[in-house]
Amino acid sequence: MELLDSVKLPKYVYEDGKPRQNVWDTSSLSSFLACPRLYNLTNLNGYKMKSYGTVTGFGSAVHDGFEILDTGKFNKEGKEESVNKAIKYVLETYGEDLQSAEDKARGLEAALRAIVWRAEEYWDDTITIASMPDGAPCLETRFEVPFGNHRFSGRIDKIVLFAGELYLCDTKTTKAALSEQYFKMYRPNNQVYAYLWAAREIMGLPIKGFIVEGVQTGANFCRFNRTVFNVSKTSIDEWYMDAQYSLSVADSFWDAGYYPANFTACGNYGGCKFREVCGESPEHRTTLLNEDFDRQVHESLHQKGELIHAEDLFKKQNKK
Repeated sequence: MELLDSVKLPKYVYEDGKPRQNVWDTSSLSSFLACPRLYNLTNLNGYKMKSYGTVTGFGSAVHDGFEILDTGKFNKEGKEESVNKAIKYVLETYGEDLQSAEDKARGLEAALRAIVWRAEEYWDDTITIASMPDGAPCLETRFEVPFGNHRFSGRIDKIVLFAGELYLCDTKTTKAALSEQYFKMYRPNNQVYAYLWAAREIMGLPIKGFIVEGVQTGANFCRFNRTVFNVSKTSIDEWYMDAQYSLSVADSFWDAGYYPANFTACGNYGGCKFREVCGESPEHRTTLLNEDFDRQVHESLHQKGELIHAEDLFKKQNKK
């Protein structure tokens, strides 16, 4: 299902010779909040490391397989029939890539095991998929809507009924233990709070909170756990105000044509891929960008002659 109004904008555009984001999402917002320079290099200018390996699509494979299970259960299909459909789809869509994965905890066997074991674990469940007004299951609800002076997009995995209340529900795959500490990192969380805002303010649903379904995968095992969070309206209102302020700051950076670095984020997630670039003096950074990174800008920016050259990205730094 899609919740879209009549306005449809490209995600990025060129204005005054500079790339600008029209439609934001939680990924780009989180990137900007972590480090404006990281956001500029990655989101606006499309730099990706040449050594970056082929994505196997493990998370997508598990997610799609679970969606087929949920749809089958919603439509009152048998467990075995739904499992077979899910396995067939994953094999046809992701099988070749997943078989080549070096990490066996995120390979084909691990994905198929997660699907089969999840059906065994949760087929008879107290949590059920909610229905849309037209009778369709509340699965994969995409939205792109006005967001203050901007637009915001996202995709809600599913909306469920639990203990007589509506909740958002999101599946997360991980190799980490599904401990209390693991689940705590999702409250607060930009993605979760953005989806709660959309469900409550755009869809008009009385959503109580959200459920995180964790799937821990290993080379020879799979474990499941889930945690339920209730979130107040005032918390989501505060998130909305914070996000609006952050996007106004992003606008000011675009106006100035300058995206400062945030060195406190250099060590996040094992270390920023641009750490070595930022460690060089500005006049030497373009050499590293050209040697170690490929340029893959978003499809909406594929307009001939309008790409900003690497040597122009740090001109303002050189002038300081």
